[in-house]
Amino acid sequence: MVGLSDQTVNYGRLAEVYDAIMGDPEGVERYAEMLDKYLHGRKVLDLACGTGDLTLALHKKGYRMTGLDLSQPMLDITAAKFHPDSIRLFCLDMLNFNLGETFDSIICANDSVNYCDSLQQYEALFYGVNCHLTLGGTFFFDVHMESRLKEFSEPFEESGRIGQMGYQWLIESEPPVLRHTITIYSKGYPVIETHQQYIFEISEILSLLSQCGFRWEIIDPKKINDLYLNEKYLICATKERNL
Repeated sequence: MVGLSDQTVNYGRLAEVYDAIMGDPEGVERYAEMLDKYLHGRKVLDLACGTGDLTLALHKKGYRMTGLDLSQPMLDITAAKFHPDSIRLFCLDMLNFNLGETFDSIICANDSVNYCDSLQQYEALFYGVNCHLTLGGTFFFDVHMESRLKEFSEPFEESGRIGQMGYQWLIESEPPVLRHTITIYSKGYPVIETHQQYIFEISEILSLLSQCGFRWEIIDPKKINDLYLNEKYLICATKERNL
């Protein structure tokens, strides 16, 4: 069965410090404003929603949000940010889920699609999205550009402290893998989490989208104030047919 590895995407200890290390309120708001121009309808599913900042930003804009993520620790943090009756959350694999309903739009943001380690997994993702999307509905996602592998051919390292907890974050590339190694120093021994993202040719990804019943558009960064310029492809796909 095709599915993500929860050892690759565990976010166990990282969930505790994810917002402090990765949090970007201004970036989240810019992303939400951009999505507001492309989403179809008001009922939206957020795949790999993480700690829920984008989910919540869209909820505040009037969308009826459902969040799905493989990591229960991340969802626990999400759930603490809003009233439990306002947003539904599911701990499920975005490559293998069945909610028994359809949505007007589905999103998968912040490099989450890059956790697919093969084109077979991309196909599983697109198939599941098709099954949960209304005809004419929108699937919006972003993926790393191929140039990111070259960008991190020389490793990038960052370190800091969050309260009593120290961390080191290392990013390095080993094509087609972009590897993130996060070391968290707290009580006892260091905890190390490794997260691998996979970067494929965009033409292969778009070809699979077409095969899975979508027409697609790569958003011109100039239309959205250069959001993720030279970093990511922002893709808006519309469901044209059922599979």
